Amino acid sequence: MRHGETEANVQSVLLGRADSPFTEAGWLQPVEVARHLDGSGLDRVYVSPMARTQRTADLVLETLGRTIPIETVEELAEIDAGEFTGLTFQQVYERLPSDAVLGHFRYPGGESWQEVQIRAVEFVLGLEGRHAQDSILLVTHAGVIAGLVAAYVGEPIEKYIRTRFGHDYLGCLTIESGVFRGYDRVTGTVDTWF
Repeated sequence: MRHGETEANVQSVLLGRADSPFTEAGWLQPVEVARHLDGSGLDRVYVSPMARTQRTADLVLETLGRTIPIETVEELAEIDAGEFTGLTFQQVYERLPSDAVLGHFRYPGGESWQEVQIRAVEFVLGLEGRHAQDSILLVTHAGVIAGLVAAYVGEPIEKYIRTRFGHDYLGCLTIESGVFRGYDRVTGTVDTWF
């Protein structure tokens, strides 16, 4: 699940590890998505360390009337955009080297989308050993979701990093024997950033 919309999202700002307040829609989106989880038998929630994912998880559980463990994990964090944090996407593209491959480009002082994908995939696949029969909700970011979906379909992150998983997005990944066996978009917008 992606976090609710923030003011920085509306302004097309690369937020990275910084945070931004929710928009009015950002407060409503987790409530709407939670309705798709009603009756799901949710056992556990993992969230990224960013406040926007924490707020989203709290709203989902409040909507469901559930009290279950929420664990914050670094592996689900947004990309560390380093010196590019706070720039608009237009400014980011103006500063990218002309030969940059977006998935492999390491933000100065930060990380690459490929590094985000590697840490997220390793974490998510490792959940099977700890929660084999559990239903788990991950509250994270569009780039992390793109990395997970790319791993499922066996494509490089470059093919999915421009995919916009909306703030109303909820997907379902199935893991079996240490590999992704299934993926479904449950609800929400999926289109292209630019």
